[in-house]
Amino acid sequence: MIYNILENSDAVSGVTLKNSPNSSTLLLNRADGKGRMTFHTLFPGLTLAFIFVNAPVWPESDENSNLKPLLINYCVSGRSELLLDDGSYIYLKENDFCVSEQTAQKEYIFPTRQYQGIKIYFDLPLLLQSCGELLKSFSLDLPTLEENYCGNHKTYINGADSELENIFQKLWRLSEKPSAFHLQIYTLELLHRLFNMEIRPPKTCGFYTETQVEIAKRAAQILSDDLRQHIPVRQIAERFSVSETSLKNYFRGVYGQNISTWLREIRMNEAARLLSDTKRPIAEISEQIGYSNQGKFAAVFKKQLGLSPLEYRRFKNLEKY
Repeated sequence: MIYNILENSDAVSGVTLKNSPNSSTLLLNRADGKGRMTFHTLFPGLTLAFIFVNAPVWPESDENSNLKPLLINYCVSGRSELLLDDGSYIYLKENDFCVSEQTAQKEYIFPTRQYQGIKIYFDLPLLLQSCGELLKSFSLDLPTLEENYCGNHKTYINGADSELENIFQKLWRLSEKPSAFHLQIYTLELLHRLFNMEIRPPKTCGFYTETQVEIAKRAAQILSDDLRQHIPVRQIAERFSVSETSLKNYFRGVYGQNISTWLREIRMNEAARLLSDTKRPIAEISEQIGYSNQGKFAAVFKKQLGLSPLEYRRFKNLEKY
């Protein structure tokens, strides 16, 4: 199955497959960003991938959307959005993991444009056939594991407890200098922990409907279209016929931040771009991003980026020469 997944991905525009003796890597190279997923087959039927993305989207092939491997995902940093085959959206934030029988539809979305994580693919029939005795020696009944986590909801999502986090982090530390032996041992340790730990109720707040996600994204577009404006959240909520509280919850679910924090970062990032790429006066830039008081703008900018606007401009000018 993993061979099919890689070959299907290689056919997607902007994605290239590179094979080496010990791993395979999918490289994303598009105008809006880059990324890589490096796959290590640990046993026949069990493959682990390390994921590094600096892009808003990673496209998925239609053929892969129809495959149903058992999957474990773990978010090391950033934020990931997946549209599942039942029309619901799930979000993974830092230290969240999910166990799922569902695959992403059309694309993987990264609302913050950055993501690092681990994904483990299981082709259960092949794995049980090839490694049945090994799994038995570790007391790993994978069909029961699948039923325990995915039997009711198809996708289980929660924050990793300290023991799980420790195992995931041990795996992640091997992402740049992998050791086949340690990848195998730590993955078996991970499965043993998942099988023997008490399963907590899943995080229902990790799931959102298509309508809720669309409302959050349209709100973000309205807020960022003209940064000079200060549009009340209540006004946007009324436009979509939802309560202000609901809109704030949808927004935090999609972007992982409250609206004011997200908007402040958008404003400061745009200010940084203008300071670096243009010679426009600082007072004009301040007004362009919604600050009529230049002193307040400078204070917020320095708190966000560690330099005053003038210092930042000088630093960026030095970098160019």
